[in-house]
Amino acid sequence: MKKITILFLSVLTLGLSVSSCSSDDDNDGGTSSVEGKWELSQVGYVVSGKEMLEDAENGACSNDIYEFTNDGKFKYTEYYSNEGKCEPDTYNGTWTKNGNTLKIKFTGEDEESYETEISGNKAKLKQTYSEGGQSITYVEVYVKK
Repeated sequence: MKKITILFLSVLTLGLSVSSCSSDDDNDGGTSSVEGKWELSQVGYVVSGKEMLEDAENGACSNDIYEFTNDGKFKYTEYYSNEGKCEPDTYNGTWTKNGNTLKIKFTGEDEESYETEISGNKAKLKQTYSEGGQSITYVEVYVKK
């Protein structure tokens, strides 16, 4: 009877440890899928290693939206006010993601690379560039719709 109890507890422990590991599959440290519709939520910069973000506001118009499809294509819609009326400009292109790097290429334009952090329904796109000899990191935060 003692051997059966030990065997049962061993199998139960093994079963619990295997099932608890499988729930981590969706949390891959920021390399989650970008497929879906994402609306701009915040913008800002990294200053002295600290993110300085503020809410993205576009007046009475909607905030910009990326829509990534699983076939490697995207649609980007930015909204602007034209004599008090909100109007969209839509751009298309292709995207690839490798680890924490998202590369987007607008049709007819150069490819742009972004460092990405995706956690749940929030994605941060960071792009670093040089201006006046200084390195500047611009940050856009998108929320999945």
